[in-house]
Amino acid sequence: MRRGLALMFAAIVGFALMAPVGDAAEQRRGRERLNMYTALVNAEQLGQLTEQGFDINAERADGTNLKVDLVLTNQQRAKLAQQGIRTKLTRVKGGQTVQQFAAAQAENGFDVWRSWDEPGGFSDQMYEIARENPQIAKLVNIGTTIQGREMLALKITQGARGQRDGSRPAVLYSATQHAREWIAAEVDRRLMNYLVDGWRANDREIRNLLKETELWFVPVANPDGYQYTFDTDRLWRKNLRDNNGDGEITVGDGIDLNRNYPNHFKYDEEGSSSIPSSETYRGTGPVSEPETITPSASGCFTRRAGRSARRPRTTRSTSHSPATSTSPRSMTSTRG
Repeated sequence: MRRGLALMFAAIVGFALMAPVGDAAEQRRGRERLNMYTALVNAEQLGQLTEQGFDINAERADGTNLKVDLVLTNQQRAKLAQQGIRTKLTRVKGGQTVQQFAAAQAENGFDVWRSWDEPGGFSDQMYEIARENPQIAKLVNIGTTIQGREMLALKITQGARGQRDGSRPAVLYSATQHAREWIAAEVDRRLMNYLVDGWRANDREIRNLLKETELWFVPVANPDGYQYTFDTDRLWRKNLRDNNGDGEITVGDGIDLNRNYPNHFKYDEEGSSSIPSSETYRGTGPVSEPETITPSASGCFTRRAGRSARRPRTTRSTSHSPATSTSPRSMTSTRG
């Protein structure tokens, strides 16, 4: 009897000790949840926000002050309150917060947006374009992300697979270094598809263009971060570098790929930051991240030698997807 009571007491104590751990983890997730806020600041306060590495999404004049849009956690918001900067949640359609609006969209399903990994997503679509258009399209794996995803680039030019890379005047259309900027990936994808569809329709202007130029498309330059905005946090901006090495991706991790380029690296602390937790953290050195793409003057990629991409699994058709519409008129149909 005594043994049974002892075991029961031990179990109760065990559950009591475990409960705060779960609660603490839940509280931490709540504190780290990103959302969009608006604040009214003066020029000095704006400078302080920049120096401290806060994520300033936009700013505009409001009388003698400035109205700024900030992406913050609850903890960061509390820190600003201590500094005398009051913030309020940004409200969008229907009075929802940005996170609420994003969650409602995701629950109902997207008409336009596609993730990287999903069937019919960006990875699948790039493979399909290359497979269906061998005369003008060559898919190249230009590297591997931190989480092991392929970095895919599509070369569009007449005779793409037989034409030496960089042998024609070249342009690189690279988008979505910042993971949450979904519209950038969509514009890049639709321009790519517009050219492919035009060539297939025997559009004389497009056919002449592709005979003389080499066009490279990287619709998603940050596949890990982009997928993370679908799976975990819609407002995530950087790549998924684990800055503090704790084995978890939390607010404060990641490198701003748009500040990781070699030109003017570490130029100042205003356009980019040396603070690892900052949303504009430039990284430990120029081109420190596998996702950073630097084209040479010839149109080739200088970070690493590209190789034709080979997919180990069957590519799914995306012809049924509304996101494959590529006419110029359809480019105005995105919502979200």
